[in-house]
Amino acid sequence: MKLRYFLLGGVALIFAAGPAIAQSEAADTSTSGIADIVVTAQKRAENLQSTPIAVTALNADMIRDKGIASAADLTAVAPSLSVTTSPASSTNMQLFIRGVGDIDPILTSDSPVGIYVDGIILGRAAGSAFDILDLERIEVLRGPQGTLYGRNTIGGAVNLITAKPADDFHASIDGSAGNYGYYSLKTSVDSGNIANSGLKARLTYLHKERDGYVDDVNAPDNRDPGAYVLDAVRGAVQFESGALKLDYGFDWSKRESYAPAFQLTVIRPDVLAYLQASSAFGGSAPVFSPDRLDSIALNQGKMTDRVIGHTLTAELDLGGVTVRSLTGFRRWTNRNARDDLDGNSGLVGFTVGPEILAPPFSFNPLGVTPIDLFSTQNHRRQHQFSQEINLLGDIGDRFEYVLGGYYFHEHSSEYNPQNFLLILPSPVPIPLTPTVSLNSFGVQLSSLTDYDHYNKSAAAFAQGSYKLTDTLSVTGGIRYTHDKKHLVQRAPQVRELDASFSRFNYAASINWQATPSMLVYARTASGYKAGGFNARSINSGFDPESLTSYEAGIKSDWLDRRLRLNLTGFYASHSDLQLQQFQAGTSGASSITVNAGKARYWGIEAELTVKPIDTLTLGANLGYTNRKYKQFLILDPTTNQIVDVKDSARFLVGATTTVSAYAQWDVAELSFGRLSVRGDYDYRTKIYYHPTTVGTPYNDDIAGAPRHLVNGRISLTNIDLNGAKAELAFWGKNIFNEKYRLYGIDFGSLGYAGNTYGEPTSYGVDFRVKL
Repeated sequence: MKLRYFLLGGVALIFAAGPAIAQSEAADTSTSGIADIVVTAQKRAENLQSTPIAVTALNADMIRDKGIASAADLTAVAPSLSVTTSPASSTNMQLFIRGVGDIDPILTSDSPVGIYVDGIILGRAAGSAFDILDLERIEVLRGPQGTLYGRNTIGGAVNLITAKPADDFHASIDGSAGNYGYYSLKTSVDSGNIANSGLKARLTYLHKERDGYVDDVNAPDNRDPGAYVLDAVRGAVQFESGALKLDYGFDWSKRESYAPAFQLTVIRPDVLAYLQASSAFGGSAPVFSPDRLDSIALNQGKMTDRVIGHTLTAELDLGGVTVRSLTGFRRWTNRNARDDLDGNSGLVGFTVGPEILAPPFSFNPLGVTPIDLFSTQNHRRQHQFSQEINLLGDIGDRFEYVLGGYYFHEHSSEYNPQNFLLILPSPVPIPLTPTVSLNSFGVQLSSLTDYDHYNKSAAAFAQGSYKLTDTLSVTGGIRYTHDKKHLVQRAPQVRELDASFSRFNYAASINWQATPSMLVYARTASGYKAGGFNARSINSGFDPESLTSYEAGIKSDWLDRRLRLNLTGFYASHSDLQLQQFQAGTSGASSITVNAGKARYWGIEAELTVKPIDTLTLGANLGYTNRKYKQFLILDPTTNQIVDVKDSARFLVGATTTVSAYAQWDVAELSFGRLSVRGDYDYRTKIYYHPTTVGTPYNDDIAGAPRHLVNGRISLTNIDLNGAKAELAFWGKNIFNEKYRLYGIDFGSLGYAGNTYGEPTSYGVDFRVKL
């Protein structure tokens, strides 16, 4: 609350003082337009405004101003992009682009939005929300990428590019401190060109930690929901000699954290009546609320994530032809000691033995015992190797091409026990005390999911661009992909499954450089997401799904590069959707994946940047996606019949409309530094966490309402410290303390549903010293 008024008051003071400051300064007659950003979205370095695809890019300054540290912070950086994290782990991230994404963290399912770090794909969305040090650029490619990023990227791709070693010696220290006990310290050192040998190196170390932002009355602050301790290291080595260039990158991180607080939102009346007897038996009363709770009683354990990665990029310039090799190895391990998915602790209730569920249905009372509505533990591991070869060249002045081959191998495993309570009606009242009788009883159950999964993928691709005239060009590409998957499962059923899939995909576009500052393009591309298995599902697997997209766009600069406007319109047809039906019952929480859907999407996207004067930059983006299921077949558990719920089914997580905007004012060049103020706004419409109320009857109750987020930053940069440069900034996130839902789970047949919530207001100070 105090920081909110501090920031708003500071902004008001700066704006009030602005005219006086301006009068005291000499007039600056120089002008500069909106800066260019170089991207590698098409495997070549090219100007963002000359790239004929829907791509948004952020440079290092933008990343720092927005406070982006990992892919989980990408909300609002691009139109039609939605990001959330699941309750079971703060590193399980779900990315949706143009309404296409996946929420199931099961390691046998591929994400339709690819995340790449320095050209190497992260094979799993689970565990992908780790901190990435030295981010230099972020590229968000919207829509299926067809050829160059063909592996499962039917929704789009996110490229995270890290900084390479500098030519000269540099050292920097970045620190930050804020509320909830937050602080971080990052140190980076660049060696520069060592003895003019062409060898350069960079090393970065980060430590940061924070207490939780919801009070767990059963735990100290450093074990509250949302608390974490992170240590991370990144090293980079570059060597250049003649036509050869080598880039090696290494990253390691260890994160110990506690999951966001999961609280019950709604409870079925008969289940609530059973739970309310807990206090009469000496236990805790049940806690549930449709609003975010600031204090809660949980029984959570620590989660530990370890990530290690190696990347080697080699380029050899043969004169007109460049050979590029990208080699990557990554490993992720995750241990979750206990995740509380019922938002309660200390409950007790009358229970009977599980024999009641099977013939001869014996009723064996266990008396009043501690009960566990739903909790889970997990041990997950994943490692991957990938190799890509590119051949880039030109034929004459009008034709350029990219040829490539790709190989990916992955092994993942999961050991996931679950404990839960099944509450059943009693045919007669059960008298337990002179004053308490129950009409139901509980059965404490457990389940286990245990498997190993092996995944291989190989592809060959080619793309070429030909200039028909100096201003008109065409581009075409094709990719062939072959996927092979193998599942070895030990629980809840013993089985061994194999499957293989292959597909051709394409991309084609026509591009017209109408003026030196306006590009007009039209593009079509197809995407393919491999089939596979759901280790929690009883069926034997599912087939691939496909998406074909058509889009047209304009990229333009106006008014001497003072105004930049990029527009895109698109239509997409989605077939054989891999649809998931969430179920909770005597086998725990699970989902069934089947190819039962068809959908179509159309939408518009706009990105606007305005620089009316040199010291003021305004920006906004808008994404609107109109989505409709053409078919959605699902098993109705009440009738055991397949029904088509296309007219009532919801699209998951991805919002229909996204809007973001920012304003940055470089207020004054003072004698001791540059004073700037920045504000960011982010809006999304209502979102859902399950596709239908069939099997998940509380889907509408736990949906995420439209939300508005406002962040602010006041900074003083370019401070001279005897030759060193320093920066100081005050920042606030979610300044108006918006209470919004981050995720929801409907345990339908168990009789309750709940949510996790986004972080409340946070604030702090950053500093940087660079030598």
